[in-house]
Amino acid sequence: MTEEPTRPAETQAPSSPAPSSPAPSSPAPSSPGPSPAALSPIDPRLLEILVCPLTKGPLEYDRVAGELISRQAGLAYKVRDGIPIMLADEARKLED
Repeated sequence: MTEEPTRPAETQAPSSPAPSSPAPSSPAPSSPGPSPAALSPIDPRLLEILVCPLTKGPLEYDRVAGELISRQAGLAYKVRDGIPIMLADEARKLED
């Protein structure tokens, strides 16, 4: 009988050590401002065809707040990562 040559045990590549604490990126703003996700652009072609799901009326894009506003319904629909969340249950009621 012939013996198979022995192979060295497989080793895993060393993983990089996890940082002990996250590095500070920038000082906290003095007033709460929009998150970077709120400033994500929305496709202008999408804005042309979107309407309020309740009233079928026009929507206004508030880039700073990251919301699509329906004045007729009195609701603001959040935009996350450039995607409008067109659910009335998740929309914010506008203040008068």
